Amino acid sequence: MVSSYTVDDFLGGQIRLKQARQGLRATSDAVLLAAAVQAKSGERILDVGAGNGVVGLCIGARVPNICLTAQEVQPSLCRLIRENAKLNNQKVSVVNEDIQAAFSSLHGVQFDHVVTNPPFYTEQHKRYNNEQSQAYHQEIPLKEWLVYCLKHVRHRGTLTLVHRPEALPEMLDALIPKLGGVEIIPLLPKPEKSVKRIILRGVVGSRKPLVLRAGIVLHDPNNRWTEQAEDIMRKGVGLLL
Repeated sequence: MVSSYTVDDFLGGQIRLKQARQGLRATSDAVLLAAAVQAKSGERILDVGAGNGVVGLCIGARVPNICLTAQEVQPSLCRLIRENAKLNNQKVSVVNEDIQAAFSSLHGVQFDHVVTNPPFYTEQHKRYNNEQSQAYHQEIPLKEWLVYCLKHVRHRGTLTLVHRPEALPEMLDALIPKLGGVEIIPLLPKPEKSVKRIILRGVVGSRKPLVLRAGIVLHDPNNRWTEQAEDIMRKGVGLLL
């Protein structure tokens, strides 16, 4: 009998991830997002909309002794986060709550870093199952999602997220002026292709100006990882610009 789950290697085998064969599965977006979080040992990190936990686990593989909290609304994914934390010998505090919950166990709690991969799509996709649909479909307005994230970032802490480039005006409207020193990092599938994703990171309370960084090209014309992408995806190197 074929299992409904697979166990897959990430970061060249530094992370092993159990994930649904037909449900929500981790992509390169999650690994790149994790690489962009500039955390230090001992700091507290909140992953909002954590899915199966891959983002936090990738950060934990690179930065020892972080205190990771994963917030996820779907109980099935919360169970996977716990299993994946155990599989990788990492400690993760799992919070099974909607960000719109009237009473939250995270009320008033702030973190050194908040990271999030929000739902991207405003329209339902027929090919997605229920787990995927909940993860990908934007039922909560993006601005509300990002304002929630900001509430949990301490002064001089960071917020880091990945999204589609067309959402940038809405993101900036939600985040500025509270978030400063904003860096926008374009992600290009290949040298000749247009930007499909952007990473945005910034510091709460910073007065530094917004910076548009040079894009990261993920694949060469032969569809192989570029050297920079290989370092991030296979070796677990942080994204330092």
